[in-house]
Amino acid sequence: MKKFILLLASLLASLLLPAQDKMLDLLKGELKSQMATLQKGEYPPYYMNYRVIDNFTRTVRSSMGATTSVEEEKQIIFVPQVRIGSPEFDNFHETQNGVLTNRFAGPPTILLPSDLTNGLDAFKETIREEVNSRYKYAKKTYEAAKAKSGVKVENEDKSPDFTPAKAEKYFEPALSADKIAFDTDLWQKKLNKYTALLAENKDVIGANATLNYKIWRKYFVSTEGAEIAENRVYVVLSIKGTTMADDGMELPLNKSYMAFSLDELPSEALIIKDLKAMSTKLSELKVAPLVQPFTGPSLLSGSASGVFFHEIFGHRVEGQKMKSDSDGQTFKNMVGEYVLPKNLSVYMDPTMKKYHGNPLNGHYIFDDQGVRGERVEVVKDGKLLNFLMTRTGLNGFLRSNGHARAEFEYDPTSRQSNLIVETNNYKSDAELRKMLIDEAKQQGKEYGYFFKSVTGGFTQTGRTGANSFNVTPLEVYRIYVDGRKDELVRGVDMIGTPLSMFSNIDAAGGDFEIFTGTCGASSGNVPVTAISPTILVNKVELQKKAKPTVTPALLPRP
Repeated sequence: MKKFILLLASLLASLLLPAQDKMLDLLKGELKSQMATLQKGEYPPYYMNYRVIDNFTRTVRSSMGATTSVEEEKQIIFVPQVRIGSPEFDNFHETQNGVLTNRFAGPPTILLPSDLTNGLDAFKETIREEVNSRYKYAKKTYEAAKAKSGVKVENEDKSPDFTPAKAEKYFEPALSADKIAFDTDLWQKKLNKYTALLAENKDVIGANATLNYKIWRKYFVSTEGAEIAENRVYVVLSIKGTTMADDGMELPLNKSYMAFSLDELPSEALIIKDLKAMSTKLSELKVAPLVQPFTGPSLLSGSASGVFFHEIFGHRVEGQKMKSDSDGQTFKNMVGEYVLPKNLSVYMDPTMKKYHGNPLNGHYIFDDQGVRGERVEVVKDGKLLNFLMTRTGLNGFLRSNGHARAEFEYDPTSRQSNLIVETNNYKSDAELRKMLIDEAKQQGKEYGYFFKSVTGGFTQTGRTGANSFNVTPLEVYRIYVDGRKDELVRGVDMIGTPLSMFSNIDAAGGDFEIFTGTCGASSGNVPVTAISPTILVNKVELQKKAKPTVTPALLPRP
């Protein structure tokens, strides 16, 4: 009876998993063969996986009403991982990557042939060479880690280097040609129309548009039995207009639209409406006054506060980096404590494909360790509960929640997905504005600031330098306490340190905004989303941007 049940379970599994494509079968075969071969070596691997990214990207660029480039990139990238030692202590104990990297050069790009019939020998040889190279590097880093563990101060974190995870089996058929069709001529005309519209404004010195249409087919197989083939499609339309003040300061404004298909992008009428508003705002920025250094109260719009939380909070709850003593470990020992106001909650959710109907750039089903992505309640009502975990353990957190992510060639580490900030104590825009003015008066300030849009930022999380952040605003207004009209200003960066900034958050609104972007960190660039309401901060620090080195043109733009 037991044999019959096992046979039935096997049959059902085969019915649930459709006929797999040739790539997946070849990877499974090569993985099994290489694992068996390496068992004869000095340090037999206890675990291996193969990642393959079949990347097909079309890119169209336009500037000032004319096409500047049309590109098509097709490549199949191979990234193996070899682990030797034991799950408690292995060759990744002291390093994130399974291949030599440095601050100037990332991992090599290993390309597989696309013709799996005529190129089969080359396919197998490429895999074997790279796996052999990674195995040699694994031996070197494992021996170095063992030697270092014998002489350095003992790490307080005793968690294993590799924690257990379910071996998933998941298969999506490859997308058919009609699903990924792309009319290059049509999109050249659209982008040229958009940039020409901005270029009609003589105050605009740069009008650029880029459409990226990315089709990724991601494969993952492991010696634990994981078999995954997943499709990911990203469409991102980015439009940037730039003006220049009389002192030579370049002043850009950006607008981005993200979708999972070309048909999901906003209508041309809506985009043109947005660009007309951008053009008007660029002319206002050109003559806006320059900001002086300032400390005082500010409002951050939903998109601005989304970047704010991504940079100064999100990077500090990425669990894997906290295992290293070189990390600042801002929150490592604060689980169960209040780290944000009690009216705020923060969660990360890669399973969320849309938020109130808006597509989210940080969506995926499986992370780059083959673990199914999970919603993670990081902060609930101000209290820190969890971190973004990979299969690298952390004291008190011994399982992955599906946040191991990497750009094509890199080994994965903890990264953000869709970050969502929510409040349980809604304040209207009018209430927030009044609170800002009241706070400015109390501090003896003539005005506070409103950050309407930002372009991104960066943060330092290590302990060898200043544990700080810098957010780059694009559209900023002074809000005067005496009722004068709000004043657009320019030339400012928001700076600070994380813990002091978190303690300065006073209130949040209920209306959300979405910031779509790409996050660059130690495992390369990954798509992310940040969603947040407007927040009131009782004290921010602003510094002047670097002095321009460009002299404005003497002749007017043609």
